[in-house]
Amino acid sequence: MSDREQKAYTTFEAAKICHVTHHSIKNWIKQGLIKASRTPGGHYRILEDDLDRFREKFDMFPREKGPSQRRIMIVDDDPDALALMENILTDDGFELVKVSNATEVGLKAAQLTPDLILLDFLMPEINGFEVCKALRDNELTRSIPIMAVTCLSKEQDIERIFSCGADEYLAKPFRVEQMLEKVRDLIGRGRSSE
Repeated sequence: MSDREQKAYTTFEAAKICHVTHHSIKNWIKQGLIKASRTPGGHYRILEDDLDRFREKFDMFPREKGPSQRRIMIVDDDPDALALMENILTDDGFELVKVSNATEVGLKAAQLTPDLILLDFLMPEINGFEVCKALRDNELTRSIPIMAVTCLSKEQDIERIFSCGADEYLAKPFRVEQMLEKVRDLIGRGRSSE
């Protein structure tokens, strides 16, 4: 397919397709995640193929979500913790989205609107406090319940976790029943925006 036949989207059109704000699209272009060209007037244009490639890479094509299957996003860089949580939650019938880098957290949370986010607050590349605050500041992710799953156990750390917007706290290492109980409780509460 030649460039001539391809549709070129504005940031507003691309934002509509990706279900995000055009500011997000501009940020992703600046971060080099979406390939775009500029018009003589300085506006971005994104070719259809480039947008499709980006959506494919970040799993942005809407998937059919079964009415009964709840989606949980796990943000953790520890492969053992991820594997453990994956086993516990998939056995319980949840659909999982695993994320281990900061850029993807907000991006995927806004796109996939999980029913719950499990967030590790201690990761080398990600500051959990900042991520939690950013999710709360974004209107698309503001109402998604967030549970901190972390080894932070000092009282002042736990207070900080709640003050930046987490709804629940689970200390690592955790017991399976304890985790499931908290997950079901948070998911059961649902999100006020829906």
